[in-house]
Amino acid sequence: MQKIITNNDYKKIGLGFLIAAPLFFLLGYFMRGCGSVDRQAKVTYSGSFTEGTLISIDAKNVILKDPDFSIPLETVEKIEFLEDAQSLNSSQVPLSDSEKSFVGTYKLQVGIHKGVLSIFPRKTGGIGASLRFTNWGKGTNEYLSGIKVTGKSIRFIRSCSGAKCSEIGSSTPFTQTYTGDLDGKKIQGAYQGSNSSGRWIAER
Repeated sequence: MQKIITNNDYKKIGLGFLIAAPLFFLLGYFMRGCGSVDRQAKVTYSGSFTEGTLISIDAKNVILKDPDFSIPLETVEKIEFLEDAQSLNSSQVPLSDSEKSFVGTYKLQVGIHKGVLSIFPRKTGGIGASLRFTNWGKGTNEYLSGIKVTGKSIRFIRSCSGAKCSEIGSSTPFTQTYTGDLDGKKIQGAYQGSNSSGRWIAER
């Protein structure tokens, strides 16, 4: 019996192509010799997602680090590159001299927790920031808010609520306000939070 393809079938085929085409483009690009990416990315797969540093894509897997993660390529629905210190140059966007002095990637220590703090120029102007811990939660990138630079001082807010808490690995909602002063390649300061407070240090 001959199968009739309906308009709905064409729509499904078209939707599948729109989803698959960018993935095949990326795969083809990396298979041609650019195997290493080293960019912050959000990978959506099997109805879920994770964030980390995208290292490579091969015929079977998408490989991330920080946290280390391997995702079967057949389950990947979307890959989004995120703004970070490597993706934009501070000369490409309007920044004050004070903001420029903070841009970079830092080794971060908050109490007993270690991780990475990234401060980067945003396409819309000003700076953005994210952090992730290697020995706390899920090691997921957390984007910071309320970022303000005054001279050699910086202030930002780390927080989570609702589903965001489970995404980063926190069992409870929280809000923490960080303040610090830049001295050469080092930022030192204090944080005050809903259930905790202490000192923090970040060094390039």
